[in-house]
Amino acid sequence: MDLMTGYSSSILGLGVFGFLYLVQLIVADIAGLRAKHTPGSPVEGGHDDFFFRTYRAHANTTESVGVFILLALFAIISGGDPVWTASVIWTYVGSRALHTGFYYLNIQLLRSVSFGLGVLALVVLFGIGILAHSNAL
Repeated sequence: MDLMTGYSSSILGLGVFGFLYLVQLIVADIAGLRAKHTPGSPVEGGHDDFFFRTYRAHANTTESVGVFILLALFAIISGGDPVWTASVIWTYVGSRALHTGFYYLNIQLLRSVSFGLGVLALVVLFGIGILAHSNAL
């Protein structure tokens, strides 16, 4: 099967996630400039500070981006069901977008729920890859 044909939605999801990650970086940088933060110095403050929240939202995404990319590629390369793979990738992307928004708005409960949904999506991506890989043996 042609990779682009079967997994075009999954690949688009990876691209949209990359754009979300870029937007987080830009928002954190602009917030840092407005807060007159010295680059390279620790980010002080707490959840009442918008710059702190933008920094933490980006840092949290940074902590999981590698896992997401590896598991998405594992599911795709192993020949996981394209519809399931795309659905779970988009669930992860959506959960990270919600997590970012809730972090920016300081809505802690919904931020935690969207984080949990993203973790669940990562586990399911691994399962899709394992199932496809074991079926190929």
